[in-house]
Amino acid sequence: MTQVLNWFTEPFEQEFMRRALLEMVLLSVISGVVGSFVVLKGIAFIVDGLSHAILPGIAVAYLLGSNLLTGALVAGIVVVLAISGVTRSGQVSEDSAIGIFFTGAFSLGVILINKSRSRSLSDILFGQIFGVSQADLWTTALLGGGVVLIILALRKELLLAAFDAPFGLALGLPVNWLDVLLYIVVALTVVISLPAVGNILVLSLLITPAATARLLTDRLYYMFALAIVCAALTGLFGLYISYHAGWAGGASIVMLATVIFLLTLALSPRYGLLGYWRSSLKAKRIVASESQVGD
Repeated sequence: MTQVLNWFTEPFEQEFMRRALLEMVLLSVISGVVGSFVVLKGIAFIVDGLSHAILPGIAVAYLLGSNLLTGALVAGIVVVLAISGVTRSGQVSEDSAIGIFFTGAFSLGVILINKSRSRSLSDILFGQIFGVSQADLWTTALLGGGVVLIILALRKELLLAAFDAPFGLALGLPVNWLDVLLYIVVALTVVISLPAVGNILVLSLLITPAATARLLTDRLYYMFALAIVCAALTGLFGLYISYHAGWAGGASIVMLATVIFLLTLALSPRYGLLGYWRSSLKAKRIVASESQVGD
């Protein structure tokens, strides 16, 4: 019994583990709220693209001796506004503009990173959850709090712009600017998550818990709550696995989140494979009974 208790308590006797856990709790709230909108709107590719598009901003900030996260945020906003401007001109479709700007920015980032050959930039790529500092925690709390407040304050407008843009326009809503605002919020969330999981794994942090929650509910607030709980639990037990097994922290968290998603996909009573099988079986029984009555 003592060994079991030590397995749970020993990791968090270390200061770096306590900071890592607090960072994951904060990121769980942010990614649960923002990720729910990303999943509902179906813009996971935006997250993936932004995580690559911010690379040149990070590299330039490093070369200039500036704050890396500030450089990443500036690069993300510039790319989002460039895509919006080109798309609204009507000459290029949105998906084409996204492909052009994201890949172009990523290529520039790779060139600059190779030029700098910095270890700290490698940490940005893969994350360093156990290296999170007190300053990182404050940054996550302040910027993440702003992100969550924006989403909650404009939740109705953002939903309307996402699912019924013509009606939103008829009501006088700035639908295009609401889309741009959502993309900027996603960019900010990606930047906030960089120190912990890096830009390679940030897609999973934003998408997987929210996609898991979507398999369990149709209601937005329940989806928020379930995504936050899912992200927090995977963060907690991912840290345990990483500490005891010696695996990379961010990768352990993402792998556990993926396993939970697959289990939910299989066992969800409404939208999982089990629910689909039960519905199919019920439909077959109804058809069989109706054919017997007809005979």
